[in-house]
Amino acid sequence: MASSKTSQLHLYSLPNEVFVHILSPFSTRELLPLATISHRFHALVLRIIHYRLLLAAALKEYKLILECFHPSSKLTEPRLFCKYLGTDGLSDRYEGKGSLYEDVDTAKRLGRLTSLYSRFRPEVTIEQRGSGARIIPSSDLLEGELGKEDPTVTRPVNLEDFENFSQLCVVVSVVKVVPGTDLLLSTTEVVDGVVRLFRDWLRDQEQKTSSDAPSNSTDGPILWVDTGQNVGLKLRVRQKEVSQQQFPILMHRDETPPASYEVDIEGLVLPLLR
Repeated sequence: MASSKTSQLHLYSLPNEVFVHILSPFSTRELLPLATISHRFHALVLRIIHYRLLLAAALKEYKLILECFHPSSKLTEPRLFCKYLGTDGLSDRYEGKGSLYEDVDTAKRLGRLTSLYSRFRPEVTIEQRGSGARIIPSSDLLEGELGKEDPTVTRPVNLEDFENFSQLCVVVSVVKVVPGTDLLLSTTEVVDGVVRLFRDWLRDQEQKTSSDAPSNSTDGPILWVDTGQNVGLKLRVRQKEVSQQQFPILMHRDETPPASYEVDIEGLVLPLLR
C-alpha cells in the first residue's frame, strides 16, 4: 500500500513553497527559460520575478548614473545620478482587478511584464548647480503642486554649415553606493553608445517644442542609444539664437546656415526585463 502511494508521487506533487525555495537562488536571466517548461513553472517564475522587481525599486543603495557628452566635452561634463520615477503598470497587486495581468491570458503574462519600461530623470547636485553647469528649471514642476524649481540637464548642440549631424556619447551604469551618500562601491555598465542628432530631426523637434504645451516624462519621442533598445533618452529640443557674426557676409541661397540648439535631457527609459 505504501509502495503504491509512493509511485504516485512526482515532481508536481511538491507544494509551491518548495518550488519557490528551489528557484529563488536562480538569477532572473536563468529563470526566464524555465518559464517555458509548463504552465505551473510559468506562474512560479512570473511571481518570483514580479516581486523581485518590486523589491529592486526600493533598494536605496543602488543608483543609476548617466554620462552624456559631446566627444569634445568628455572630460568636463559631470556624471549625473538619476532619480527613479516609477514603472507604469507595475504594482504590488499581483492578481485581481487593477493588477498588471488583469484580462491577460496566463501564457501571455510574462510577455506583458517584459513590455514594461522604467523611467528615470537625471538630477543636478547642489555642487553642479554652483559650478555653472548648463541647467534650466523644469517648467512641468513650476506649474505643478510643489512650485519649486527642479533643474533639467541640458546639452548644447552646434552644427556648422557643412555638418549634417552632431553626436552625443551616452554611458549608463548601475552603481552601488554607501547608504546615504554618493560614494561608489561598485559599478556595472548597462550601455555605452553614441546618439546622432541629425539637423532635420533637431529642426522638426524644435518646431514641436515651440508649438506644443510643456511635455511630461511619458510623452514625446524616445531616442534609443543602442540597437537592442536597452536605454532610451527622452529629449526636448530648443533653438538657440546664433549671433549674426557667425554667419558669412555672403551666403548662397542653397547653402545651409549654422544652427545651435539646447537639448534638454528630460528622462531615461529602460526595459524592465531584457
